[in-house]
Amino acid sequence: MAESLEHPLIVASGPFGRTVEAACASLAMLGGAIFLIEAIMSVVSVVGRALFNLPVPGDYELVQMMSAMGIAMCLPYCQLRKGHVFVDFFTLWAPAALKRLLDSLAALLLAASAFFLAWRVWDGMLEMREYGETSMVIALPIWWGYVPVVPSFVLLGVAALQTFVCEVTGEGEA
Repeated sequence: MAESLEHPLIVASGPFGRTVEAACASLAMLGGAIFLIEAIMSVVSVVGRALFNLPVPGDYELVQMMSAMGIAMCLPYCQLRKGHVFVDFFTLWAPAALKRLLDSLAALLLAASAFFLAWRVWDGMLEMREYGETSMVIALPIWWGYVPVVPSFVLLGVAALQTFVCEVTGEGEA
């Protein structure tokens, strides 16, 4: 927990910052709802399998797809709250200015990576849709699972850019 005390939260400033924060929080809540639905479905499937030999059809497929969606949906909020893992073993000795520089560079690299991943996931989603690929057990179209992931990565990129700006300017930290 000491790491989280050294890395203060990014606090939204201005209408754009508050909009990004609200979008990140809303997406994370939807991701949490997906995890809750996934957990309930898993319990129903296990109990149904154990007691009635009647599991939820395609439960493994659904858990896989829902987990990917939920994780991607929580990443932007995690970025704003500086909830990602910090490996500061090599920078414990560093002055605050160097740590801020490294954190800003990391945020910039994350933004570039997130936008790149959003583009590639979008492209993959279009290919999956074009080819009509479906899951094996319940024939669920695979591309449906990509739909919330694309905006999640775009929002992650925006949140990382906001973090970058806050790190560079020193504004917006709690």
